[in-house]
Amino acid sequence: MKVEEGVLEASLRSDLGIGPDFPIFIPAVTYTKGKRKFTVQLMEGYVFVASGLPETTYFSLERKPYITQVITTNSGSHEMRVLSTIPNSKIESLRKKFRELVTSDIVLYDEVQVLDGPYRGLEGRVLGSVADLAFVEITLRSLKAIATIPLVFLESVKDEK
Repeated sequence: MKVEEGVLEASLRSDLGIGPDFPIFIPAVTYTKGKRKFTVQLMEGYVFVASGLPETTYFSLERKPYITQVITTNSGSHEMRVLSTIPNSKIESLRKKFRELVTSDIVLYDEVQVLDGPYRGLEGRVLGSVADLAFVEITLRSLKAIATIPLVFLESVKDEK
């Protein structure tokens, strides 16, 4: 729920006592369409937080109602929990997969059809994009508007000439 509300990262930063520069990767993005929210997740339920804090700080998250478990391995004969870590190269690979999931091959000036959201079924022309959003010019008989639409909601309209 915190992902869909857009407050997970802020909650984690507050609970861990870290600032905005400490790396956190949440493989999810939420879009608002009308009064509803739409969430795209690469790995539902997972959050990746950089190492470098005391282990007890990470384990303290398990006392929060929005965290089920910190991923650990058992070490030694005493079965002591040790934090599991993932190399930065794996996180970058996950980031790349996530970007591919939420972006598309839509390019500047493409003619597109809107697949979902308040402009569903309309066609327009891409005037620009930022991150995972496109600025689409939609022309109706008596109205011309530029709408900000998530790239995942767009499909290229190919001319079959």
